Amino acid sequence: MEGRQRQFDGDHLKLITGYESAQKQVTELKARVEELEKEVDRQKVVISDRAEEKREAIRQLCFSLEHFRTGYKELCQAYKGHAVITS
Repeated sequence: MEGRQRQFDGDHLKLITGYESAQKQVTELKARVEELEKEVDRQKVVISDRAEEKREAIRQLCFSLEHFRTGYKELCQAYKGHAVITS
């Protein structure tokens, strides 16, 4: 009977130790999850900011392209008009 009690006490101690270890791991993992969620949120903001910067760059390039296209057309018209006058 005494041997069984010691066996039971030993098993009980192992279970408690295992439980405490598991609880510690759970706490650590929850903290890590929170850190990762914050990092994901930060990265989402950075990605969103970069996407807006890209959209603005595209708008500026389109504006510049249209400006130079208009200038080119005016230059072609002026050259055609000049070529007609000299003929």
